[in-house]
Parts: sequence; C-alpha cells; structure tokens
Amino acid sequence: MSNMPITLMDDSPPYLDFSITAKRMVKGKGNNVEVFFEDSEIVTITPMGDNKTQVIKEVPDWMSHLEERHHHHMISDDYLNFCKKSYKAWQENREAPINGTPVDQCASLSPAEVEMVKHANIRSIEDLAAINDEGLQAIGMGARKLKEKAKAYVDSIESRSATSERMESLQGDLETANEERDRMADRLEAMEARLASLPVVDASLQPEAISN
Repeated sequence: MSNMPITLMDDSPPYLDFSITAKRMVKGKGNNVEVFFEDSEIVTITPMGDNKTQVIKEVPDWMSHLEERHHHHMISDDYLNFCKKSYKAWQENREAPINGTPVDQCASLSPAEVEMVKHANIRSIEDLAAINDEGLQAIGMGARKLKEKAKAYVDSIESRSATSERMESLQGDLETANEERDRMADRLEAMEARLASLPVVDASLQPEAISN
C-alpha cells in the first residue's frame, strides 16, 4: 500500500517542483566515522488546489515508486510520462510542463486574481475551471467567480476548436470536390482528343441504299 496521501492517489498529475539539497552522509564506525555531504535531487509533490499537503521524496526513490505503481496499473502511461517529462525539463533548466493552459494566459483574470489562484497552487486554467470545494476554499473570497471566468475561457477554447475542426472538414471536402472536378476535366479532355483523332467519314462516299 502506498504511503502517499489519498489526495495524491488519483490519476491526475500533481504539481512537481524539483530542487537540489545537501544530504548528510556517514561513513565508517566507532572512532573512524567520517561525515560528508552529497548533492541530492528531491521532488516536492503537491496536489492541485492544495498548498498545504506536500510529499517530498528523493528523485530516484520517487521514480522507482512511480514505476512500481505503473506496473500495478495504479497510474496511467500519461501520468508516468508527465512526471518523467517534468523531471527532464528541470534537468535541462526548462520550465516543467503544465497540464493545460497556464493560468496567467487567461485574459479575463487580473494580475491580482492570477496571483490568488497561483497562491492556492492552481497553475492551469483548466484546473481552475474544474476546481472542487476544497480548492475554492484555498483561493478564498471570490473563488467561485474566478472559477466561472476559467470555465468561460475553457468553453470559448472548445468552441473555437470545434469551429476550427468544422472549417478544416469543410476545407477537406472542398479540396476533394476540386480534385474530382479536375479528374473529370482531364477525362473529358482525353475523350475530346480521342474523338478528334477519329477519321471523318464523307457522307457522299456512302453507298446508296437499294430501294425495293
């Protein structure tokens, strides 16, 4: 059984923050003890909409734990890949990917509202649109209004996406119709050329019909 809090057990990628800390190491026994320090990569795991519950693990242990959970079908391929990509991005000094659209890209949210949402550990507009009551409490006053703004933003994106898909479909139909028109034109041209190449029969040279 995992020792991870229930809030982190759902198959929804959490927020991940990586850092390097000094790990105290002890070597030897008795009077021959040597104390030294090594760099240790750690990950801080926080569920969306909760800025109080955190799990801190050394990255190698965390990775092994993820692989074990994945092996037992406790997390999906997407969950595992998201965690691996986040760690790789941090190693390459890049920002970890956000599962959705960054909250500061929502034009209807003011800078202060964006900071309120981030303080509640909500980093994407999609997460804000789907936030539960616990997450609303973490945001505080005006949280439901912010959620409504996020939902409106997500709905507008989905609407634009549907319109775009419809336009692409219509464009595809038009291209198909144009291709068919071109094929028909080519066939007609070929038939006309073939007819033009046939010998012309002079009617005056035709044998007269024999009348009874």
